[in-house]
Amino acid sequence: MTKRITISLPDDLADEAQRSGNASGYIAEALREQRRIREGMAALERLWGPGWQDDITEADTERANRLFDPAREVA
Repeated sequence: MTKRITISLPDDLADEAQRSGNASGYIAEALREQRRIREGMAALERLWGPGWQDDITEADTERANRLFDPAREVA
């Protein structure tokens, strides 16, 4: 079942969704990905307890940023 909704997006995101050829599918997939991330983060907290991310260093964060941001150089 689907439900029609109206949303407003910043111009750059609206353009990106429209370029996909299926804006509804594109946005639905983005929302599913956000849900997957939230569920994954909750699983990590259940596994290692609250505050598990406190031990992540700035170097770890920078390395992750390089891996997940194609515009950055990978060292």
